Amino acid sequence: MPDAALKPAHFYILLALSRDDRHGLAIARDVQALSDGRIRLWPATLYGSLEDLRGRRWIQEVSDHPADESERKRYYRLTRAGRQALEAEAEHMSRVARLARSRVGPRTGEAG
Repeated sequence: MPDAALKPAHFYILLALSRDDRHGLAIARDVQALSDGRIRLWPATLYGSLEDLRGRRWIQEVSDHPADESERKRYYRLTRAGRQALEAEAEHMSRVARLARSRVGPRTGEAG
């Protein structure tokens, strides 16, 4: 069973890779867009996170690059285990969101 409660940066990196292979800068841009600007990955954080995710075997570096891209760019792909971790975290977040929505209404006697 994949770990729950991923670091936010890890969750968004996996989400960024869920549709297509991407290089580091494209991942960082996608993470910023997907998180509505709440998460900005500076190079040290980005590449440290990518190494951590590779170590968990949730992503892999791929050698096939698009023809119009530089050979120097490193591309990453989500693995099956990474997709399972992403799905598990998304389900966990959904349960927490449902719980939060059920509790955010005003309490009886609460001042408005």
